[in-house]
Amino acid sequence: MKRNIFASLLAVAVLSLSTVNVFAAEAGVLGLKPSANQGAQSFNDTTNKDVSGIVYDTGKYQYPAQQLIAENRQFDKYDWRLFQRFDNQELMYNEWAAVMNFNVTEYSQNVYHDNADGTTTRFFDFRESSLKYFEVEMIGSSGKKIYSSDNKLRFRRNDEVNTYIPISLNIGVYTKPENCFPFGTEIIVPGSHDHNWNINPLGLYQEKFWFNVLNGSLTPEESALYDANYGKAVDPIKLYYPNRAIYVSGWCLSDIAQKMKLINSCFKDENPENCSAYVYSVHKMLQSMSSIKKLN
Repeated sequence: MKRNIFASLLAVAVLSLSTVNVFAAEAGVLGLKPSANQGAQSFNDTTNKDVSGIVYDTGKYQYPAQQLIAENRQFDKYDWRLFQRFDNQELMYNEWAAVMNFNVTEYSQNVYHDNADGTTTRFFDFRESSLKYFEVEMIGSSGKKIYSSDNKLRFRRNDEVNTYIPISLNIGVYTKPENCFPFGTEIIVPGSHDHNWNINPLGLYQEKFWFNVLNGSLTPEESALYDANYGKAVDPIKLYYPNRAIYVSGWCLSDIAQKMKLINSCFKDENPENCSAYVYSVHKMLQSMSSIKKLN
């Protein structure tokens, strides 16, 4: 079933305020991937220097990072594989987000609750009638096949100032592993000002390659790259989620980890008085990158 691309774009722009951003997706943050059902596991890892050769106590701990944190070891907190459970490889995504100073909320444009304080809480939409429409194959203007999902995880940076619209990054969630096609991270950056009151309004940013996959055209080289690497399910990862089997692409997890690392690099501290200036720096960083297209 194929959905009209323009209807999808309108829904994304109006209801989700989402945008897409990818920098160098291949430069992964892939670390060790423990196998399940073993009482003790030893791994060598060159990207996490204080993790090399550690023996994991899988009877005491649920996932590698849990033990590393308990033992005060230094490790790459952006390595999502350290947050896969020993018993079933499911990703503890809430715990992963927390160590990066982010929190995670469910998002769907169709299922929500209006709170007394005027805010809206959204939830995944698992109604079969909705899934037939919102988790579907689509063809972008470039002619490339992608898989669209209205269900998303929204990673939001912890922020005492921009509580309504914090820096947010979205990743598609699927009910079938074969639907986990790669697609660039979606980012929203709230309006902000620096200490001199130079202002940047709400920013929607998208990496040009992925913008062109969906809305434009690709060069022959880009087309070949997409066909070789992206027009298919890549590394489906099951999430640790109660009573439902849901999946994301491991490619997308690595991509979103890169973006959170870049965003966090703009924050020198967590002083609320400096928050707007640091968010302003995120805008300037994205705007300075030749691979990024600003959509608004």
